Amino acid sequence: MISILSKNYNASEIEAKWQAKWKDEELFRFDPDLSKPVYSIDTPPPFTSGTLHMGHIYNHVWIDIVARYKRMRGFNVYLPQGFDCHGLPTELRVEKEPGVDIKDRDGFLKKCREWTETAISRMRKQFESIGYSADWNHSYRTIDDPYKALVQKTLLEFYKKNLLYREKHPVLWCPKCETALAKAEVGYVEKEGKLYHIDLDAEGHKLTIATTRPEMMPACVAVLVHPEDPRYKKFVGKKAGLPIFKREVPVIADLTVEKEFGTGVVYVCTFGDEQDMAWQKQYKLPVIEAIDKKGNLTSVAGKYSGLGVEDGRHRITEDLIEDGHIRKVEKIRHNVLCHTERSSCNTPIELLPLEQWFIKVRDFTKDIVHAAGQMKWYPDYMLQRLIDWSESMDWDWCISRQRIFGTPIPFWVCKCGEIIPTEENLPVDPRGTERKCMKCGGDAIGEQNVCDCWVDSSITPLAISRWGSDDKFFKKTYPLSLRPQGYEIIRTWTFYTIFRNLILTNQPCFRELMINGMVAGPDGRKMSKSLGNIIEPEEPLKKYSADTLRQWSAAGTLGNDYPFSWEECEHSQKFLTKLWNITRFIEMHLKDFDGREINPEKLNEMWQSPIEPTRNSEGIWAQSEPKALIREARWAQKLQSNFSGDKVALTYVGEAEPLRHIDRWILSKLERIVDNSTRNLDNYVFNMPLEEIRSFVWHDLADDYLEMVKHRLYKPDIYGADSRVAAQYKLNKILTEVLRLLSPFTPHICDEIWSNLFGGYATTSNWPETNTDLISPAAEEIGELAREIISLIRKYKSEKGMSLGSEMGSLKILANPGLINKIEKIRMDIIGTGKIRNLEISKSDVEKFDLEFTQ
Repeated sequence: MISILSKNYNASEIEAKWQAKWKDEELFRFDPDLSKPVYSIDTPPPFTSGTLHMGHIYNHVWIDIVARYKRMRGFNVYLPQGFDCHGLPTELRVEKEPGVDIKDRDGFLKKCREWTETAISRMRKQFESIGYSADWNHSYRTIDDPYKALVQKTLLEFYKKNLLYREKHPVLWCPKCETALAKAEVGYVEKEGKLYHIDLDAEGHKLTIATTRPEMMPACVAVLVHPEDPRYKKFVGKKAGLPIFKREVPVIADLTVEKEFGTGVVYVCTFGDEQDMAWQKQYKLPVIEAIDKKGNLTSVAGKYSGLGVEDGRHRITEDLIEDGHIRKVEKIRHNVLCHTERSSCNTPIELLPLEQWFIKVRDFTKDIVHAAGQMKWYPDYMLQRLIDWSESMDWDWCISRQRIFGTPIPFWVCKCGEIIPTEENLPVDPRGTERKCMKCGGDAIGEQNVCDCWVDSSITPLAISRWGSDDKFFKKTYPLSLRPQGYEIIRTWTFYTIFRNLILTNQPCFRELMINGMVAGPDGRKMSKSLGNIIEPEEPLKKYSADTLRQWSAAGTLGNDYPFSWEECEHSQKFLTKLWNITRFIEMHLKDFDGREINPEKLNEMWQSPIEPTRNSEGIWAQSEPKALIREARWAQKLQSNFSGDKVALTYVGEAEPLRHIDRWILSKLERIVDNSTRNLDNYVFNMPLEEIRSFVWHDLADDYLEMVKHRLYKPDIYGADSRVAAQYKLNKILTEVLRLLSPFTPHICDEIWSNLFGGYATTSNWPETNTDLISPAAEEIGELAREIISLIRKYKSEKGMSLGSEMGSLKILANPGLINKIEKIRMDIIGTGKIRNLEISKSDVEKFDLEFTQ
């Protein structure tokens, strides 16, 4: 026994102490030269928004549980933590600061970096406050020059492989954020809208189109009908006149037109949606650009030029109504493509033909799916999300963004079309610079755009494995053992990472993926400011401990959304108090238990049998005879030894008496939990082992077993000193095993208890190995029988107003013949726990058993 635990568990003080201790001792430092097998984790780098949200807490507690568990299993765990720094939200935040001028690029970038540095500092402290065991010596930030150099190096490699190109092409454009987007950054949002029925003049006949976007009429290049629609066969091949804009466009028959939607007639505009793109290419139609980068109508709209989309729609429909060209207006609900990756934006997307940079990805979707299939997914059905996304991919990846704070694209472009790359002095920033074009002799202009953030984050496996700079380190850590992440970014982070790493390393980048769901509000709905259900991490951390919040996180399930729960936090906090109080009780009874040394003669006397100490196959001193007695007194199989010369001292590590049935019961339950917990944690299931361990501690141990051994602990003069030592051994074994099981979940309290009672840390102890010899359904049956009988005794005392510790006169147990022998085996436990002076056990024809009490 090292020291005595305080009466109350001061979580804030103790957790701060252990977080500082782990940090000062660099307990989680990764040493690549160790001979242990490496377990490497590609942790999600949170965007540096300034604070972690509950999704980060949830996800990173899962990661930390895995890391701590794997260390206890003997792995050399590599847990670097990075930060995803570039992006529009930082720009928008910095733009609001007084005195900031976005036109002063260098000054603006400096401010963005300062904001990011502050955000990283705060977020790292938040990670540390939950006991996150990252090796900060291997941290990375996407704003740092080495990281940007690696990003640019990978782009140059793609360019050499002819997989990176620049082209004018319709891109998904957010007019609010004023940047191009990748398809993975947009999604459909159901909105209220109107369907306008507009009459066109088709060579003297009315042809009525149905559209939700009359403001796109200036960009109309054709009208389409279904070839088998009898209403419109006569119009095919004719010209249709556009009202207001006084132009004619061809009427074309196309099988993809939906006859049942609206009027069955649609107009093709460049570009209203992705279907318009397909039709424009198919029929080689002209391209008219009617909307600019700010979302305003261009000069082709005539008098409507300069109006925003909404205003332009309103003005054009007013004029069409006045001219008598609108036949009907219907209210509808329809899906609108929006900038969904940023919930604060959600602006409808425009398709604008612009010069952008693309990475060829469509040709590799089968390779991506094949590589993903070689990885093990938890849960396995999440692989289908990636497959579905891959199969729907109809565009290459647009990687350029019209922003400032990002990794520059390392090329210069000449008017003659020549692209000039550079591999010298990476990272480079071509913006505002020129280079001589070797093809035409002209000036090549440095690329102004920056990379999409997913270009940065999709090389995290390469960055943390030191690809291209440290071959030995790379081979040790790559492929990464685990990619943990949320399901909502499978189509972005997972997809692009597998793709880019496959191209550059020619092998899958992960062995396993662990997928979590999203954190919902306490009401089960998605967290939203408008719903008033957002929970910030500071709120529960002020009220509860880190180990409490870690238990809430661990109670979630693979792949499923998970609501924040104040009730679960309350329950988890109470469990920590319960564990502390149980430990204080056990500690009180272990003060004189020190694994005392005894010699072979003393063992002879205990066993009443000759002993011949020998070394077993593990090099541990043990006795060889008599085997029957060894099997009964199981402790004799593992005697610790100290020896000097010819003298051997066997250290007593078990009980001198044979295992009692009540002891067999608790040990069987415990070993079954060890077995279940190991299997579940190997499969990244956290909620089941946590609940099983907590139930065992709270009910099996605290409510029952401790009550059933108190008489052995308090009254060795009556029940025997050996019986007391045996109970001490069990309590010592149970406590150490429980602390090791709980350590990945609640490391602070486990290290505090372990260091005080046993010295060292639970964190650095070995994960318990299952002793299958101790798992016994028969023992568990007898133990449950004891619980049931003792529970009825307690109930009787309570109903009679007796204290649970008061003695009783006589108890008669009338039992079914099949239970008589089992109850006899726990006779002494019933007498001692129930404080029964006289116990009679008799056969009866009752279904199970009845109790008859006599004062």
